[in-house]
Amino acid sequence: MIELVIAIVIMGIAVMTLPLMLERTQANNAFAMQQEAILAAKTQLGDIITYPWDDNSLQNDIVAVLDTNGDNDYNRTAGTTRRKGHVIQDKRRKFFNAITNPGDVAGVVSISDFNGDSQTLSPTSDIAGESTTLDYRFTIDLNTTVNYVSDSAFAFPTLTQVGTSNIKMITVEASGDEMSTFSLRAYSANIGESQLLRRNY
Repeated sequence: MIELVIAIVIMGIAVMTLPLMLERTQANNAFAMQQEAILAAKTQLGDIITYPWDDNSLQNDIVAVLDTNGDNDYNRTAGTTRRKGHVIQDKRRKFFNAITNPGDVAGVVSISDFNGDSQTLSPTSDIAGESTTLDYRFTIDLNTTVNYVSDSAFAFPTLTQVGTSNIKMITVEASGDEMSTFSLRAYSANIGESQLLRRNY
């Protein structure tokens, strides 16, 4: 009789722990899904910011600053290829010699071309008519938007600015089954690049 009572007590304790174990398992699954979605969104952002700031940013292997209608403090100084903050030296950041505005060029991919891009990542994906197994445990939807934001005093608001500025905000929104929607953001500036100085032999 005593053995039966002890067995019943032990079984009761085991049954009481089942809800806690299930809750812990569910929390671990949710955490794994969030981490997977964060990594996917971060990878998407990292890929996008490797592209030129604008279709016109790269010309004849030179990446230079474009003329925009953003904050006047960052406009081209009349009669020069420089603006405030530019170092007046060869091979340093500067505008193109001719006034060049942002725009679309056929066949050129830039950050703006990812605006409105959507993709679904799932454990299996149909690529070129073939079912391919991927490393994802859950289905994740990624939606990308690209907006101009104010470059006044380098403030980075989250609201869309009408027209152009010197700063683009890339937002990747991730969502999925039983997961709250969240967004990751990155910024890219219209600053051109410095050319590497090479020693002549």
